[in-house]
Amino acid sequence: MMEERREITYADDEINLGEYFSRLRPHWWKIALLSLAVGIITLLVMLRMPNIYQATAVITSAADEGKKNPALGALSLFGVDIGGPSTIESLETLFKSNDLTVRVFRKYDLWPVLLADRYDPSARKTNNSWTDRLFGREKKQFSPGDWDAIRVAKKVLKISINKKSNILSLSVESPSAESSANIVKYYLEEGKNRLQEEALERAGHNKEFITEQISKTIDPLTRDRLYALYGQEVEREMMARNREQFGFRVIDSPRVPDRKFGPARVRAAAVGTVLSFLAMTVGILLWKGVARGSGGGVATPTR
Repeated sequence: MMEERREITYADDEINLGEYFSRLRPHWWKIALLSLAVGIITLLVMLRMPNIYQATAVITSAADEGKKNPALGALSLFGVDIGGPSTIESLETLFKSNDLTVRVFRKYDLWPVLLADRYDPSARKTNNSWTDRLFGREKKQFSPGDWDAIRVAKKVLKISINKKSNILSLSVESPSAESSANIVKYYLEEGKNRLQEEALERAGHNKEFITEQISKTIDPLTRDRLYALYGQEVEREMMARNREQFGFRVIDSPRVPDRKFGPARVRAAAVGTVLSFLAMTVGILLWKGVARGSGGGVATPTR
């Protein structure tokens, strides 16, 4: 008995683009008009958004500040913090810290700039946006606090480092060109203030500790060494007061931008037009059943 062989052939193995175009031809004008309308609406919405300006500063860590002296190893044995170099990674951590952001917002009151028309300077309150109400803030007006400052800073403050070149870039985006440059200056100023305060406080504690140890020590060699350590702490304290060379050096100071950073209105309108064109084309094909019908060939067995 001979076995029968079955050959399977597939119909419509190739996609017939001509069929697609023939089905779409009566609707081209609808697709084009609706896509153009979406692009125009997108452009109008983008025109209502304020211009955003970006100011940037470039800094590097101070070359000699904070380097540990081998003679200071004795202090570390007693659990005393003798400080360390202001590396580019530590500067990144400093400028990303929430404490520094809160300090800047409290001192310089940045809300009228960053919130613009939503902020009422007389009442020191801001109006809720629809997104705020969506996420559970019930009051229509509220006084912005520390957490609001932290959330805003995460949106407008951009920090990046280049470890190879040992530089850090700090950028701020705001609706005002001059304010963007000023806010960058505020962060640099308060960052240096914080580093200076920490260094002075550390040196003061170390001096008190060394003085206490000198009063308890009888051995003349140990006393001489402690006096030398005390002198080094005085020197470190003096260097910390030299603000120009302490903590970090500014390579490029923030300048007032002469052109807007965003939004890219024309690009957004073009993207909206293209995406709406593609979406409506696919929608019509699905509606006409072409996409579903051409999803694959039908296998028909033949003897």
